[in-house]
Amino acid sequence: MTNERKKAILTLAVTLIVGILLGMLLPGLFHKMNGRGYEKRGGGRPGMDHKKEWFTGTIYRIVQPDSAQAKQIKPIAKWAASKIDSIEASSNRGLAAILDSVKIKLKPIITEEQFKRLNEFDSKAKGQWHGKGRHGD
Repeated sequence: MTNERKKAILTLAVTLIVGILLGMLLPGLFHKMNGRGYEKRGGGRPGMDHKKEWFTGTIYRIVQPDSAQAKQIKPIAKWAASKIDSIEASSNRGLAAILDSVKIKLKPIITEEQFKRLNEFDSKAKGQWHGKGRHGD
């Protein structure tokens, strides 16, 4: 094998490896950048106002309305975002109720240590639901 051929194969291999690494790293970088955008606006997770902004912005990007259409679309998008938030809150309450039932049914079966771990999971899960879980905690 000639030196030129070895250099070509090495160049192709390095290019392939760099491409794979970029393919693995860039999506995570973009995801982190998107998360930082929420932090700059006042919180690590999007709140209702941010969800409305995101939803409205997504509709605008898809539809690409002119200025007259944008004025008409904005209240519709805000209404839809409010409905989505309401469904999400209702779903979170339902999930919390199911988790409470599971805990009640498992308590006579599992040990105290297992129940303690289940309670920790319960607290973390409900915390991630922004307090929209059981009884509005």
